[in-house]
Amino acid sequence: MSESFSTMVLPPELVADDVIGLRDQVSARIAAVLRPKGGKRKEGDASLPKGVEPLAALPPHIDRPWRRFDAAATELQGFRGLRASARADQRHSVASEAERSAANTHSDDRWRAFEQWNAGAAGLSDDGETPSPSEARWLYAQLFPAPEGLRFITRRPRVQWAAMVQRMKTLEEKRAQAVIQGFGGTRHHRQLVVAHARFGEAYGFTTVVVAKEGGPTDGRPQWTAARDALRSLIQKIEGHADPEIPGSEALAAFLLAPYVEMVDDLARSRRRAPARKPEVVPAPPLGAGGMP
Repeated sequence: MSESFSTMVLPPELVADDVIGLRDQVSARIAAVLRPKGGKRKEGDASLPKGVEPLAALPPHIDRPWRRFDAAATELQGFRGLRASARADQRHSVASEAERSAANTHSDDRWRAFEQWNAGAAGLSDDGETPSPSEARWLYAQLFPAPEGLRFITRRPRVQWAAMVQRMKTLEEKRAQAVIQGFGGTRHHRQLVVAHARFGEAYGFTTVVVAKEGGPTDGRPQWTAARDALRSLIQKIEGHADPEIPGSEALAAFLLAPYVEMVDDLARSRRRAPARKPEVVPAPPLGAGGMP
């Protein structure tokens, strides 16, 4: 072997994507090497480099650490998927909270506008036309009775919703509709209905709103396990190379090639990165996770 990994230190720039990608590359090479005993090469099978012969099974001292690394990388990948999903849910939750706030403001504004329209109609003098202003005063007393008035729109969402539902039912009555139509309040009422529906949906009174469970945040155990398993696998593969065992060096070089390529790629990236003064970075909170 041209390089020795027995005392290696994994590249400090190594991140989870590198580990997961390396798992996939090594897995493809192992699949290319393995061939059932007596099995013949099929069209489409990956070609093997000179000196690498098909095997019925990996040597046990490589197979065991490979399985550990495969399992650890898979768990790491699963954690990252769960964390990404949890973050998406969190962003959705933030958006939902913003919609609740907007729906609440919209509803409050429509109720204020409706109250002003109703108060204007109730303040007219009786001129013999129908409906009479006394009917507008009746509606106002139903919707905004003293001393409550408009205070119901400042209550907690559940209390506000119950108060609004009661008033919306009043507005559906024939007597209330006559006032609304007779004094030109149809547009006010229509907008109030829209705002009421939006409020009910945003706060889960008319739709089912399921609270999302908190997702995983600390991936240090999975990250540490994957790194340790990778280190062990590289060491075992490197240790397999023995000049006295035909094909062992070629097999080790074939399986280690993705790791060598990854290390070289990280080194090139490090050389290309502009030199920067070291900066003091506060330690992340325990819940933030130590996985890059």
